[in-house]
Amino acid sequence: MKIPQLCRTFGYAEVPVRKPDQFLKKGQGIGQPIKTSDHKCFVSGNLPPVPKRPPPGSKEPERPKVNFKVVNIRKAIKEKGRPVQPRLVDTRDGHIKKIKGSGEVPEYCLRPDFGQMPAYLVRRNRRIYKERERIRTAEENRESLCKLISQEERQKLLTDLKTNWQLLQKSFLQLPMLTDTIPKINKKVKLEQELKQLEKDIALVEDNPYIYIFES
Repeated sequence: MKIPQLCRTFGYAEVPVRKPDQFLKKGQGIGQPIKTSDHKCFVSGNLPPVPKRPPPGSKEPERPKVNFKVVNIRKAIKEKGRPVQPRLVDTRDGHIKKIKGSGEVPEYCLRPDFGQMPAYLVRRNRRIYKERERIRTAEENRESLCKLISQEERQKLLTDLKTNWQLLQKSFLQLPMLTDTIPKINKKVKLEQELKQLEKDIALVEDNPYIYIFES
């Protein structure tokens, strides 16, 4: 059991000073902590044997001597010289500049692809041509959208138009005689327009025995 220490102070009122002969000497200070590791190396019996040292007095194998002068001479004979770049002198002071890229000699117009269409435009034109050919083929192979209706269908259409005309005529006759308001006037005008349109359609069907319809 730890006994608490009572009546402890905050420290010395004055810090005691060491004597002049008690200065800090070499090796007495707090050094760096030594790092310890828990790692242990367990040696197994599968390690290769340690190579033996050569016996004393044995000489190392002689390395083949290379005559670098001869090697460099042969390499220099086989090596091709650098091509001389064409240059020109354009001033009396001997200012030299390369002909290539100077603009003195036409280069761009002598390129093999000069005046030819770029590859991306060729691909684009080929794609457009194929699309046009596909549309033209589809237009040629498409069946006609116009269809001739039979006489029974024509007669039924004419009967329906006349029936609608009779119904509208009946509604028109039932209108009041006095049209004193705007809704009455609008209704009368609308019925008159529909009756005129029906009369035109009936006359068109009666005058044309062959009628074609367009299927979209």
